[in-house]
Amino acid sequence: KTTMLRLILSLLKPQTGTSVIYADSESEHCELPLTPSARKLFSYVPQGNTMFSGTIAENMRIVKPDATDEEIILALKQACAWEFVKKLPNTINSSMKERGGGFSEGQAQRLSIARAMLRKSPILLLDEATSALDNESEYMVSRSLEKLAKGRTTITIAHRLTTIQGADRILVLSGSRIVEEGNHEDLLAR
Repeated sequence: KTTMLRLILSLLKPQTGTSVIYADSESEHCELPLTPSARKLFSYVPQGNTMFSGTIAENMRIVKPDATDEEIILALKQACAWEFVKKLPNTINSSMKERGGGFSEGQAQRLSIARAMLRKSPILLLDEATSALDNESEYMVSRSLEKLAKGRTTITIAHRLTTIQGADRILVLSGSRIVEEGNHEDLLAR
């Protein structure tokens, strides 16, 4: 899983062959090599958060430097993070430590999700994005992620079946092989 994401983000190069994105529309077919410059097409929520020391707003603006405070607050609301951020002394201008220090793992994960929501790129990569959340938060954030995924290509890596219920296509990996493929309903029936 991790290797696949690293190839998609062009953090690794394939040992043989090439990595490309295919895009089809009614009028044309496009093939784009996966290079570092293609990273702008992706929003990525890793399993562990990637928050940096600074303010919450600065962390959000890493992906969208011109984001307004209102856009940041909207993204925080969509990621179910606003409830705890609005209680902080300086709300979005409150400081945080590297890797989300000062926040619970679930809170830091919701901040990472908010940052992906703010970016609004055409391809969304979720690597166990809700793994640090309790069941209630996972449900709320999953609903927000469903809205975020509308109209986007979304690749979700998950161990919890609840995370991928709405997926159009699910690939089950074992080792380095795809062992099953289908939608949620088909796979449960098997």
